[in-house]
Amino acid sequence: MSRGIGVVGRIQELIPDWAAIFVALVTQLGDVWFLAVLVGGLYWLYADEREDMTVIAGLALAGFGLITTLKHVFALPRPDQPLVALEALPVVLQPLYEVTATASSYGFPSGHALITTVVYGSLARRLSIGTPRRRLLAAVTVVTVVCLSRVALGVHYLVDVVAGVGIGLVFLFVVERLLARFPTRQRSIAFSLAVVVSAVALVASAADPDAVLLLASSVGVFGGWHLTRAR
Repeated sequence: MSRGIGVVGRIQELIPDWAAIFVALVTQLGDVWFLAVLVGGLYWLYADEREDMTVIAGLALAGFGLITTLKHVFALPRPDQPLVALEALPVVLQPLYEVTATASSYGFPSGHALITTVVYGSLARRLSIGTPRRRLLAAVTVVTVVCLSRVALGVHYLVDVVAGVGIGLVFLFVVERLLARFPTRQRSIAFSLAVVVSAVALVASAADPDAVLLLASSVGVFGGWHLTRAR
């Protein structure tokens, strides 16, 4: 099944080779490590926002489980059209570009698009920093540039990132409506959802190592939160 409609090449033509490393760095705004640092940092910096930060952490874990599940269900390949050949970059930059700009596994939907929609969308809705309009604008901007970076790097087709954003929005809409019905149990529901979705991902991926790690993390966070609450 082909998902390409020529957009990847047209976007890549607009980006000079010297800018490839900057595109690779921009895409890190939607990477696991950066999102973990972002949510964790906000948790410690803003004490009044900690309940919401723990909910967002649970939703992020559930989002990663959803990504793993869908990728293995569809099992569609990525485009074979890198933005720049690794050998064309200075030797000192090659390891950084290889780590940040390449991807393996399946390509549909875009995990970066889905998880940035979930995390930044949740932050825009739940944080009290700035105005709601500015938070929404910031979230839309970050999601857009991350999606464009994934297409520009040649690791996703346009349809992959569009589907990722769409699925992320639907996920957020459904989950937020559920959480609104139980305002005093939001953290418990978010972590429970993470465990359930991670378990589904484990089955769908036939116990892929990443799915095993995700389930272990979800169970650990769920258990740790309940233990802290009990104390």
